[in-house]
Amino acid sequence: MSRRGKRRSGRSGRSLSLLFFVLAAGFLIYTYCRQHKELFSSLYKPAPANAYAMPASSKVSFDSQEAEKPLLSIRSLDVGQGDCAFITLPDQKYILVDGGDLDAGPKVRSYLEENGLTNIFCLVATHPHADHIGGLNEILKGVNVERVYMPGEKSGATSETKTYRNLLKALKKKGLSIKNAYAGTLLYSNDLYVCRFLAPEEHSYESLNDTSACLFIVYGNHKALLSGDAEKTSELEMTEKYSDELQDLTFLKVAHHGSRTSSTETFLRIAKPEVAFISLGKLNEYNHPHKEAMNRLERWCGAIYRTDEEGSLEFVSDGENYEVKTN
Repeated sequence: MSRRGKRRSGRSGRSLSLLFFVLAAGFLIYTYCRQHKELFSSLYKPAPANAYAMPASSKVSFDSQEAEKPLLSIRSLDVGQGDCAFITLPDQKYILVDGGDLDAGPKVRSYLEENGLTNIFCLVATHPHADHIGGLNEILKGVNVERVYMPGEKSGATSETKTYRNLLKALKKKGLSIKNAYAGTLLYSNDLYVCRFLAPEEHSYESLNDTSACLFIVYGNHKALLSGDAEKTSELEMTEKYSDELQDLTFLKVAHHGSRTSSTETFLRIAKPEVAFISLGKLNEYNHPHKEAMNRLERWCGAIYRTDEEGSLEFVSDGENYEVKTN
């Protein structure tokens, strides 16, 4: 018993000595830091709350000379589980692609009105699903639109839903006629850029998602594709017909919110987008983005951004350099 007691006593003494040393060292360090507070605060400053470290491959800063060049902006608005993109073309024409669901309508309308973006050159309704066109009825109340493009009946892009009928009524009320958006249809072009559709083809599809109007924009050295909810069938048609155009995309609006039925290996192997945006809602009921699609996107894309994580996203290009802005 006495032997064990001595061992405990020895350990206790060493522990007390060590504790005293640690406390003394800590006090000295604390005193030094207080005396040199300004030095330490200048060496270490926490990042601002809205800081976002972007991958080098997806961000190129513009210098003052470059900033004077005409810019292409593609802004993916955070509308939850839905799609809505606002495009500013280099000559300051505006294109609105989809409008999110019914709840998103007032938010998008407010955003446009508050920023003085109420004269829209072109509205593109990619296909008749509520999470893409549900908000357009409300948005149309606050904006003037010159042109409207939607996939035509030949592709089967019609619906009997109330949401779709309400959109047609709203367009008719504003005196707007609908131009068919089929593969090869030229939306607009000039010496600066070209906008045209690469899908859908003029035949019926089994899936309404495959009827999505896919808008392709070329500006300088950069190419962008906004692909609606296009799935495997439409992606395959685009790669077979437009493989040269799709090669090495700069920007891709990922189809169908990152669903496994889109972003196919064949498509991504050709496109290899440098920057990809996924528009989706937090903890959505569809479990988007699907793991299989994300694996493919991570394999072939330079950088991936998600509205459920970063909020609204913006791709900005001067035709040579580009950057990605996050909120």
